[in-house]
Amino acid sequence: MRIPIRIPIRIPMRIPMWNPMRDPMQKGITLRRYELVGRREIRLSDDAPVPVPGPGEVLVRVAACTVCNRSDLAYYHYYGLREHCAQGCFGHEISGTVAGTGPGATRFATGRRVFVRTPLTTGYAEYALAREICVGALPDHVPFEQGAILQLLPLAVHATRGVRLGDRVVIAGQGPVGLMALLAAAARGASHVTVMDLDDWRLERSRLLGADDCLRVDGSADALAEAGEGAFDVAVDAVGTPTTLEACVGLVRQNGLVVLLGTHHIDTRVGIDLVTWERKGLRVHSSAEPHDVARAEAMAVAERLAAGRTDRLHLDDLLTHVLPLAELPRVIRLLSASRSLYPDGERAPYAGPPPKVLKVAVRP
Repeated sequence: MRIPIRIPIRIPMRIPMWNPMRDPMQKGITLRRYELVGRREIRLSDDAPVPVPGPGEVLVRVAACTVCNRSDLAYYHYYGLREHCAQGCFGHEISGTVAGTGPGATRFATGRRVFVRTPLTTGYAEYALAREICVGALPDHVPFEQGAILQLLPLAVHATRGVRLGDRVVIAGQGPVGLMALLAAAARGASHVTVMDLDDWRLERSRLLGADDCLRVDGSADALAEAGEGAFDVAVDAVGTPTTLEACVGLVRQNGLVVLLGTHHIDTRVGIDLVTWERKGLRVHSSAEPHDVARAEAMAVAERLAAGRTDRLHLDDLLTHVLPLAELPRVIRLLSASRSLYPDGERAPYAGPPPKVLKVAVRP
């Protein structure tokens, strides 16, 4: 039975058709764009230059950009405190239409609907630039707001590449990326998927998406271990804290697989018990695609799933809010009421994620 999700705020906005008379790559054309300029400081510019696509690059007219509940918020709160937070792309979950291409970029014609895995410039803007290899075809029947969420699909495809037919899988964390990992693991033939989270409402989404067991935990090591010591073939850390990673080590069997899916943006250094890893003979891999071959393979699979199994991705159930781009500061404040933005073990003012929020899309 599908569980209806109320979308608290939805502002319908008409996206104008592509106007060839207003070529964004002409000199003198400018755009609106939000930029992260300091810690907890974003700035809206009305006269930013339109990016020019170079060799193998695509210019995308942004129709929607969803906010990453982990990376975008970590960059915002830890800019200047963590070196990598000034290097990542703030606003990277994009959908839109192709506005122009650089030399050698031949996959997409102007006007083609697309989603972007990892852009070169922010999606909190009217236009964004991306390498063609990081751009995927967006089916015509998928709304742009939902299409931006597809950025998570090639990530989940690559993260679950070690899941084999019949595997028992456990996933710690049921935010958007954890939910997408649940779908990917099931599609790969996992015989049983157990999920864990702090939030009952998110666990209801997990049941809707097909999880076999949904465990509410308080985030402590003892609670996470209750899922079953050594009971799983694959354990996915979709949170990205030392506690959840250590729990995954305990949950997998000998020669089991531990997957690093949650980003360790806050706790960048994680200690491990080498004796345990050696005794268990554990395998480990991360979710990030390390080279273009892996990026192309993950994107190709994601495009096929998006085209042929759209209904099974439950994108409408992952999207909870849609707001105009001008409301981005408000969106950041809403999503910042989250326990995951504080270092592991530090006392936080929040017990979990913001209530009844998964993906928030902004539209220029």
